[in-house]
Amino acid sequence: MREIPKDLTKVEIQNILHTYEDWKFETKDGISFFTFSREFKDFKEAFGFITKLALVSESLDHHAEIWNVYNKVQLKLFTHESNSLTTKDRDFITKLMDTQSI
Repeated sequence: MREIPKDLTKVEIQNILHTYEDWKFETKDGISFFTFSREFKDFKEAFGFITKLALVSESLDHHAEIWNVYNKVQLKLFTHESNSLTTKDRDFITKLMDTQSI
């Protein structure tokens, strides 16, 4: 049986935003989510990041919305099952950013 993720507190959200400055907090239509936006050196570097993102996504069974144009990558992340920010989002960001060498 799958563990139900817990909603993040305001303090937990602020800790993520403070630790990982590329991530921002937004709310639209009553749904809160994290966004990420980065411009890489070139397409190869951006695609390398997306490849790491895919591996993290599969390992956690949690997937961000992804946009890529040449060297730019944007992400939108929240837990779709609950339309909220949960421990799944925190774990995703932590694993993705802590495995980055960029």
